[in-house]
Amino acid sequence: MTCERDRLITLLAASLQALKTTLPLNTEAVLHDLTRPESSVVHIVNGHVSGRKEGDALLSGPDEDTGFLGLLEASRRVPTRVFSDYTTTTKTGTTLNSASTIYYSEEGVPLVAFCINVDMDVVLKLKRDLDYLLPPPAAADVTENPLADIQDKSLDDVISKLRQTGSESKTDFRKRVIAEIHALGFFKIKGSVNHVAKALGVTRYTIYNYLDKLHDKA
Repeated sequence: MTCERDRLITLLAASLQALKTTLPLNTEAVLHDLTRPESSVVHIVNGHVSGRKEGDALLSGPDEDTGFLGLLEASRRVPTRVFSDYTTTTKTGTTLNSASTIYYSEEGVPLVAFCINVDMDVVLKLKRDLDYLLPPPAAADVTENPLADIQDKSLDDVISKLRQTGSESKTDFRKRVIAEIHALGFFKIKGSVNHVAKALGVTRYTIYNYLDKLHDKA
């Protein structure tokens, strides 16, 4: 069992060494020798997150560590168990997002733990500071859209909702219809130009001409 434990620690220590160059400062990685709970911390990266160092006891870590459940179920004959997406609390009251992997011997004895703890308070504080420094987003101008309740309906439904007003000429009415349909994105649909041209009693070249004028105004 000792050889098995030492082999795991050697392998995982190499992984921890690689993580040392990539982990952000708010993320702690810890390697525990579970056969020595009084000084279980074998290697640690960014120990300032939980306030620990190498040689510290297992119980010196964050409170309410769900990963400890893996120590209470030693009879399970599995090589590893993963405990992820849970929260712990440091001695100073900082909440951490945590995950742990417990490695067991062939007899089901917990040997080694590899744990990750992320201090999200740093990220949340940065977000609050940015929100404080940045101006509030401008309220979007809300314009009344008579077609808002039919945007999910067919092109025929859209055209049928539009009516010529008494002050509009037939040409102005057609231009308004085309502008409304264009704003709703219906002209992106294949065959829509011919469909609208037939509904308005004009040629498709007339539709293209109106659309060109709309693009010139944009």
